[in-house]
Amino acid sequence: MRNSRGIRIFAKITFKMSETIGSESDKKPRLKFIDMARSIAILLMLEGHFTGSALSNEYKSSEYFLYTVWETIHGITAPLFFTVTGLIFVYLLTANNEINFRKNIRVRKGFKRVIELIFWGYLLQLKLWSMFKAYMAGSEIRLERFFSFHVLQSIGVGIFLLLLVYGLYKWINKGALYWYYLATALLLYFCNAYLQNYVLIEEAMVAARIKSNPDYLPIGAHPIIQNMIYGPHSSFGFVKFSGYVLLGGMLGSMIRIYEKNTLKLWFGLSFILIGIFINISIQTIFHSIDHLTNYIGLTENGVLRLNSTYFVRFGQVLAVLGILILIDKYMTIKSKLFLKIGQNTLPIYILHSIILYGGILGIGLNPIVFNKNLPPMLAISISIFFIFVFVLMVKHIEPLERFYLKFLNLFKFKKV
Repeated sequence: MRNSRGIRIFAKITFKMSETIGSESDKKPRLKFIDMARSIAILLMLEGHFTGSALSNEYKSSEYFLYTVWETIHGITAPLFFTVTGLIFVYLLTANNEINFRKNIRVRKGFKRVIELIFWGYLLQLKLWSMFKAYMAGSEIRLERFFSFHVLQSIGVGIFLLLLVYGLYKWINKGALYWYYLATALLLYFCNAYLQNYVLIEEAMVAARIKSNPDYLPIGAHPIIQNMIYGPHSSFGFVKFSGYVLLGGMLGSMIRIYEKNTLKLWFGLSFILIGIFINISIQTIFHSIDHLTNYIGLTENGVLRLNSTYFVRFGQVLAVLGILILIDKYMTIKSKLFLKIGQNTLPIYILHSIILYGGILGIGLNPIVFNKNLPPMLAISISIFFIFVFVLMVKHIEPLERFYLKFLNLFKFKKV
């Protein structure tokens, strides 16, 4: 008997993990602005990673106006991606909000998604070629980088928190869901503010040679745990970035409640105006809160104001979403391919990690082909080329999936 079921499941994990709006059985209009936001985020990610990996460090300076613009735009990529992930997940999760938590199929899919994201996050950090060379040389196989906490793991933890908060909301059964997500996101933000203050102190002590290494948190824990919070390889610690997923969950629950008004002018303008207000006033608000907390002895050195960039970025994300809502309302997006890019973000992310950074295999373009050593025009040309490659991949992803299934069928076996 052929092991076709296992093959289909494996292929589904590889190609179909990016769940999209519009898959529900109801006949509600598709909210294209969400797919647009995901498309923009993943394209910015591709451009930023390829350009950043190729561009020589001598051009990475505030002296160059175009680099400053590029760096500013690139800074919104992760907050936008994380926020939209939470938005779409909760929008789908609350499609049938009256269903019991345990019986909600979206809950089961969500927990499965958490496992898949964390699995892929760590798998992509394997460097098989380096491990093989170390083994052949008889030297120690080092796994420090394997324990890194990066984008996919942080998104996975964010979705896990979305599910936990949703379960709490269903259990308490009072109030609106978006208040639960906002409260949890604010709690994470305050934790992150104190954490960043701790990191600054530790790094300053290392720089002053008071200590050789910072005290990572939790102190004495295994690096795989420390990297989730503050460790030697905490590129996307969940305390900060999972907060964006929760804020996205807040937006997703609001959009579900006010779905009939989503594409009205006032709804999009509200996003834009609130986003602008946050950008203008958030530092002043946190400065006032710092004065209060300093007065009662809870904080020092304005830890909230110093970390206000967290919400500044969220304000920028709100403004971008508001603009996309208005585009969705007043313009017809005829490019199905552009929307399709946003529906296949995970396969794009996985393959770009393998090609550029040598995920799993340990052989990638960076640093073998280029490593921050190219002039601007050549670095930009490389980004454009690979964006075209990934767009082409998305365009033909269905036949690629069928080819992949046929390839796996070569390894089928009969049950004895």
